[in-house]
Amino acid sequence: MTKPPTAYVPILALPYWDTIGPFVDAVVADCLPHTQRRDRDLYAAAVPMVLWCWRARGTPLERARIFRTTMIDQFIHLGMPGAARGSQATLRATLWRIAEILNPDQADAPHRPIARSAPTRPYSATEIADLVSWASTQATPGRRRDARTMLALGLGAGLAARELLDVQTTDVVIDTTGDVPTARIVVWQNRTRVIPVTPDWVAPLRQTLLEVSAGSWLFRPGRQTATPGQITDFLTRSRSPLDVRPVRMRATWLIQHLAEGTPAEEVLRISGLKNFAALDRFAPMIPKRDP
Repeated sequence: MTKPPTAYVPILALPYWDTIGPFVDAVVADCLPHTQRRDRDLYAAAVPMVLWCWRARGTPLERARIFRTTMIDQFIHLGMPGAARGSQATLRATLWRIAEILNPDQADAPHRPIARSAPTRPYSATEIADLVSWASTQATPGRRRDARTMLALGLGAGLAARELLDVQTTDVVIDTTGDVPTARIVVWQNRTRVIPVTPDWVAPLRQTLLEVSAGSWLFRPGRQTATPGQITDFLTRSRSPLDVRPVRMRATWLIQHLAEGTPAEEVLRISGLKNFAALDRFAPMIPKRDP
């Protein structure tokens, strides 16, 4: 069994490489001079496509039969249904380019749109209570503080995962001049804005500020950088059966604001979302109010 002449190793296709390999190699070799994409990217798109067409559909290894927009759309929708929309779109764009090069008549062919992903389901009141309990029962004081901070930044300010990691103590403003303390968080990266923290999460946030050093990260202080894996690592170590995800916290925060009547323009501003269509997706989840 021979491997393809590139750094890309198609693990799932290796048992069939003697059959489909020469076909894929020739496709990649003929496309490379006509695209800015790397050979690895072409292999990453062409291999699963060819394997699916040949094994699942019984399509002959012919360029005119495989690299057509109709076949590409079928592969994206039927051959990789569990993939994220972004991954589907990236793969499909590369396959379209291959089809345009190998079959020029496909350049203007219509494309079936990728279905919009369903909006993330928010947490219910019971689930939020479970999350609070989860945070309070972590094994060490540091982990209890970090779990509480994650909930305050996610459920109280609707921060996306990367934004949550970037918050430092200097980005949090506590105002105690009124009868009830309030808090605001300044987000600097990408979608710069000031976010008012929902009242229920002001006290947990103040507690975190008392426990961490000034100028440090708010979540998991002591780290040197902010990388997405730091949230995953923290949650993995908790070994909890709960579905603890910043994306669901953000969805819960968005729906809470919409349900409480916060003007849509204000929700867009404090969330960093760019258009009303992003909010429309959550409309079916807004709880119905009594007359």
